[in-house]
Amino acid sequence: MRMVYKIAAYLLVLLGIVHLALTPVFFRQVGLDVLWFAGMGMGIIFLGNLNLVVLLAHRTAFYLMAITSNIMALLLMGLILSMNPAMQAYIGLGLLLLISVTSIWQYIKLLKEALRQSQNTRNDPPPDNNLTSNYQG
Repeated sequence: MRMVYKIAAYLLVLLGIVHLALTPVFFRQVGLDVLWFAGMGMGIIFLGNLNLVVLLAHRTAFYLMAITSNIMALLLMGLILSMNPAMQAYIGLGLLLLISVTSIWQYIKLLKEALRQSQNTRNDPPPDNNLTSNYQG
């Protein structure tokens, strides 16, 4: 599942790059709409990069930030889709759904690993600190 998460994050970055590159195709003059459109592409790139950084760091607090960001982007894409049911919005929604599910999956896996490690350290016998007690010197 980690590989699926990684691929989804790279695809999200790619989607943001395509979105940003298409800005001059859809807009001829610079204005507020252009900035919002380009900003959305940059936001998608940032979200993909955030997920890639989380994969590298592999820390629970980072996963929580990514999961929160992923869910917020998923909700935004759902709102966009309700106003503009275009093919690219469906692609974005599917990709954001995939990255949200896989980031949550990785977070749960990380929590299970941490719990397993803490249980193993509790069950290990204490270190033998009396190694010198048998010395008859």
